[in-house]
Parts: sequence; structure tokens; C-alpha cells
Amino acid sequence: MRWIHIDDILELREGEFAKAVRTIPSDADFLQDHYPGFPVVPQSLLIESMAQTAGILLGKSFHFTRDVILAKIDNAEFFTITKPGELLLIEARMAELRDEGARLECRITCDGKEVGRSSLVFALLGDQDMAKLGARNFVFHEGVLERFRIRSDP
Repeated sequence: MRWIHIDDILELREGEFAKAVRTIPSDADFLQDHYPGFPVVPQSLLIESMAQTAGILLGKSFHFTRDVILAKIDNAEFFTITKPGELLLIEARMAELRDEGARLECRITCDGKEVGRSSLVFALLGDQDMAKLGARNFVFHEGVLERFRIRSDP
């Protein structure tokens, strides 16, 4: 992950469920233009927070031996705006898991109110895919795992 849009992983149950948090800093560069005088968090970045939480859950399910790539946003709905300083709770639940990919159901809440939800489809890269890319664990490099205190072993 190049840009991290979650602050911490609160819970991670392999193959089942993940819970993360994110507080949007008031000085985040993306807030300068979105919108001047009335900063709100772009919904695309809320989807990114859900995708990162879901991706970590999926990665843990394979002990981080395979990289995951967001392949499709099956559905995304938002019910309110998100402002700087708000504490977001991001949840991801495994809905379908296959060897080639997975579908995860995600949601974000703030102060107990639902901000948004999505259904995300991920592709899992195999060794041949990784060889073509000339990379290994470009998503789950050690820096990411260390930041969230996640162990890659079973």
C-alpha cells in the first residue's frame, strides 16, 4: 500500500472479520480543494479505507503470501458527509472466498451512525502473476505489517 487510509486495526479474525479506525486529520492535503470553506472527505477515499481494511482481512486469510488487488466496486452507498476530525469505524466481513479472489462486505460508521457501505471484489495474485509484475508482496510489505502489528504466520 502506498497511501494508508486507516490508522489502526482493532480486530482481525482470519477469514471472517476486520475492524479498523481512521480519524481524518484537519490538515489533510485532499481537504484543501474538497471543498474550500466546507471540507468534506471524498467518498472515493472512504472506499479506499474500506478496501484497505478488507484487503488486510483477505491477505491475513492467506498469511500474506499472496497480494490482493481491488478488482471491482460491486456497490457503494453513502448516507452522510464525513468531516475532518471525525473518528470512523471501518468494518469488513468476508462474504465469499475463493482461490482466485473474494467478495467482502464493508461499512463505515461514525458515532454509531452509518456513513456508507460497499461490496468489494478482490483478485488474488498467484506466483505467476507476481513473476510477470516482477514484484513480491508489493501490497503487504513488512512496513505495512509492522505498522499494524500483524503477524504473517498462521
